[in-house]
Amino acid sequence: MKKYNITIKFIAPYFQARFSERAQNALKVKSGTKSKVDDSEMWKDFLYKDKKGIYIPSMQFKMSLVNGGKSVKKKPYGSFKDIIKAYLFVEPDKIYIDKQEPDYINESYPSRKDGLRVKVLHPAFNIGLEVNWILSCLSDDIDDSTIKLILEKAGLENGVGAWRPEHGRYIIEKFEKL
Repeated sequence: MKKYNITIKFIAPYFQARFSERAQNALKVKSGTKSKVDDSEMWKDFLYKDKKGIYIPSMQFKMSLVNGGKSVKKKPYGSFKDIIKAYLFVEPDKIYIDKQEPDYINESYPSRKDGLRVKVLHPAFNIGLEVNWILSCLSDDIDDSTIKLILEKAGLENGVGAWRPEHGRYIIEKFEKL
């Protein structure tokens, strides 16, 4: 098994969108009626936060890697999508960002299925935010340059969080084999 110390830097704002049961209920309304949203509290329902602070779930980076692997082809595998699902793991489960509050609250008005717009407030973080995590690879058949290429494509083409790929995109600041 190989491990890598990864540091990424966001090149687009990162929006959080934890879809808790309370957040779901705030957006569920009957067709043709207006959603009642508590502007001051909605963003807190979308925030990933516990007693240690705000974090990014590792699954967001894992799925970013899976999507990045779709466009990387190598014989005899074809796409690396399924290989990544099986062999790459992001640690720890909660990747803390050393903040207790978001940098700002992003306000948007997406359309619902019935065409009406609903106000949504996402906790947002500025360009330049750096995050560190560990990437484990269970296969020695995948070389370091391929893993780095998948990570680069994941960051530039897919990103993490809400409203991607326009937001949540990142670049590699450090790719260090442990």
